[in-house]
Amino acid sequence: MLKTHCIAQPWRVSGVLLPSLLLLLCSGCAAKVGPRSLAHDRFDYSSAITQSWKEQMLLNMVKLRYMDPPMFLDVQQVVQQYTREGSGSMLAPGWTGNSTIAPAATASGRWAESPTITYVPVSGEKFTKSLLLPVSPVDLFSLVESGWPIDAVFEVGVRAVNGLHAGSRTEMLRRTGDADFYRVLSMLRELQASDSFGIRVEDAKGSAGGIMVFRAHHVDETANANAKKVRELLGLNPDAQEFRLAFGTVPQDDKEIAMLTRSMIEILGEASAGVEIPASDVEDGRVAKIGTPGLPSDLPPRFLIRVHSSTSKPDANVAFAAVPYRNYWFWVDDRDVTSKRGLSFLMILFTLVESGPTAAPPVLSLSKP
Repeated sequence: MLKTHCIAQPWRVSGVLLPSLLLLLCSGCAAKVGPRSLAHDRFDYSSAITQSWKEQMLLNMVKLRYMDPPMFLDVQQVVQQYTREGSGSMLAPGWTGNSTIAPAATASGRWAESPTITYVPVSGEKFTKSLLLPVSPVDLFSLVESGWPIDAVFEVGVRAVNGLHAGSRTEMLRRTGDADFYRVLSMLRELQASDSFGIRVEDAKGSAGGIMVFRAHHVDETANANAKKVRELLGLNPDAQEFRLAFGTVPQDDKEIAMLTRSMIEILGEASAGVEIPASDVEDGRVAKIGTPGLPSDLPPRFLIRVHSSTSKPDANVAFAAVPYRNYWFWVDDRDVTSKRGLSFLMILFTLVESGPTAAPPVLSLSKP
């Protein structure tokens, strides 16, 4: 809501000066507050919401390491209201010769800025659909098609593909991944770099289904060899070019890719493995040790996001995002491009899977003086 007020009181002066003085005062009242503030407010609020969103995601990762339940607050509406008021008066001798009125002048003004921000906790059905239900295979492939590395997306977003299991670092689901799972991811990353596969989304019986396509044209020998090996490791038909995407562990036939995907809460749990916990909290038993990284022994430990911890707040020029928690500061280094990309990935994925009713946009009303 945007509201402007400007009050001009009549000036008690002669008829010669009155029109010009009124014109001067009202010209100041006619200045448009709304349009001039649009660019400034829009970018300021956009930056503030983005920063708070990063910090909220980071805080929930840290909370999961401490076995605290995550909590998300959505910013539903931002309504900014301005009020500008001005008044003035002047008493001066008239031109009739009456000089008993002493000359005087007064002026006053008021400027008020009143933002109203509405927050809504993610709970109930929206919490269930956004955080507890597995991400659809089509959504994960949509991220891959938009340019995100397929190995990074699948490593945190997929539990298994056609019976090949990924490793897990979470306490309840901890397991060492199959070496062939990571071989498939590595070869798919090479195929993605050479634009050797794609996805087609089809609407079947009211729900979106995906078709993964290995492109047969303009593909070099290395890409052909990788595509053939991927088919072999996943038990796919060696001659087929198109394969259906389905949710599950076991494929229906050799022309289907069955993906057991993780929920957003599981993905956050896997990503939280990169949170650096103070040694004293580990020794006191407040946080469980990560232990086995969940990867085969011949692969180095990899983390989607590395989160540092310290007793003091990091410098603003060093931290990409920083949050206080349990007398410590947890932060992502602004110079760590991989971790910054990982945090952005979580934010985009959360938006992609978020489900539920959306609040109606605010109504903008303008009051003319």
